[in-house]
Amino acid sequence: MDIQDLIKSPVVTQNKTYAQQKPVSGKPGKEIGVPSRGVVDEERPWLAEPNLKAIKSMGEYLSFKKMEANIALELAKVAYTSFKNEIYNSRPELAAKDFSFSLDATGNIRIIDTHGTLSNEEKTWLIERIDHRGLKDHLTDHLKTSELLAKYEKTGFSAGYKLENMDLARIIDYGKLLESDDMEQTWKNQISVRAEKRTPFISVRI
Repeated sequence: MDIQDLIKSPVVTQNKTYAQQKPVSGKPGKEIGVPSRGVVDEERPWLAEPNLKAIKSMGEYLSFKKMEANIALELAKVAYTSFKNEIYNSRPELAAKDFSFSLDATGNIRIIDTHGTLSNEEKTWLIERIDHRGLKDHLTDHLKTSELLAKYEKTGFSAGYKLENMDLARIIDYGKLLESDDMEQTWKNQISVRAEKRTPFISVRI
């Protein structure tokens, strides 16, 4: 899907409407039905997020989060294309090397030196340019949204794997993901190969 189509999509447009709505008030200074600060309603997590309080169901919330994840990934791909062009133009010796990148447990860019051919200076330069292009921010947005989907989606692909608590940061090779023609399928392939599957609880009666 084209990035402009994503931005103009009904879900994103709907979110702009949420942002313009005033909260429903009961007593002064208190919103009806909204959890206290720091508490997330596991059945209605959207109530803890700014501008999403008009969402009425988990299905609507998950649809919005999927759209958010897609937009973050498309924006990351635009930034990645700009990053690659910079490498080819200013550091052609790096363009010839086989490397990739992901996020570490703290949310920082981690260079994957596939064949151990990068110097520390080269790794530092790559990280700095990735940060400069805004790529890290888009990947962080995508990762956080994907973790929410994995947490609250009870059916579907991600529900079959343990993907909480930064597991995705360890699993996903974003360099390979952004290079692929089908990012959604590449995403699923990486998870299916590297993630731990959930073991369904089976009750056995004797």
